Amino acid sequence: MNTMKRADFREYVTAEQLRSEGKAARAKARRRKRLCRRLLTFAMTLVFIWLVCLAGTKAFGRAKGSTERTKVLTSVYVENGDSLWSIAEKYYTPECGDMKDYVREIKRTNGLNSDTILYGYTLLVPYFK
Repeated sequence: MNTMKRADFREYVTAEQLRSEGKAARAKARRRKRLCRRLLTFAMTLVFIWLVCLAGTKAFGRAKGSTERTKVLTSVYVENGDSLWSIAEKYYTPECGDMKDYVREIKRTNGLNSDTILYGYTLLVPYFK
């Protein structure tokens, strides 16, 4: 029987025990490597799916030739004789929807409870640019 003295525990171990421990360690390393490969494949699949979805939304998100307009705010100084309706008419575009809804949106943006505005007010008016 082959025996060796193990340096870390100062005990005697047979060659068969060392071989079996080596086999177990190699098997554990193979399992860990297989798990890492599977996780990497899963992560790369998720990234690929995300990229395909992103490309699909860019390609099919809007019609060709259409111009995308963004909603922005501007400040408007209320002159003598101005009303919410007259200010809304200046900045109205079809993207705003119905004119009444647009006036409501201006009121909501400025925290107004009534249609009354006074000379000298500064209003924030949303519009599409």
